[in-house]
Amino acid sequence: TGRRAAQTARRMGTLLLDIALFVSAALLIPPAFIVASKGPIDGIRELVGEDSITAYDEESYVLKHIVFIDCAKNWFLAALYLAAITMEAAAKEKVAILAILLMLLIGAVQVIAPAKESIAPYPSLEGITGNPVFLPICGTQIVLLTLGVLFASPATKKKKPAATRATRASTRAKRS
Repeated sequence: TGRRAAQTARRMGTLLLDIALFVSAALLIPPAFIVASKGPIDGIRELVGEDSITAYDEESYVLKHIVFIDCAKNWFLAALYLAAITMEAAAKEKVAILAILLMLLIGAVQVIAPAKESIAPYPSLEGITGNPVFLPICGTQIVLLTLGVLFASPATKKKKPAATRATRASTRAKRS
């Protein structure tokens, strides 16, 4: 029964990671859809707030370019998270760990270069709470994916090769 309980715990951990990957994908799709359907400037206004775009920003080709790249990145990440659900446990965990690191990096960017002029940059941590999109989307992913990785099956634990097992068995037989 101990072995059965361990198997059940591993399955539940993997299921939690699958749910975390699915929710993470679902969180990325709405903002990507908003930007894709409304365009980069109006998309930012809707997601981050009217005060995040200045008259100068409206004419910035590089800003529009960067926002479309971010939009494409979100579609790609959502697809990757959904694909990871079908992967083996070790690959699934690696995707989740990389996603956590990416979301933490985005958190650092929120603090160093806030999305609005009204948000104080580092050393203030206001950038984390000042962007209305960061905590619901990135923060949720960090929490869910971290829990999923922590409770998922130990994918890095490898079974010992048959030759090693045989050598140990013969050594034990010689001692007795």
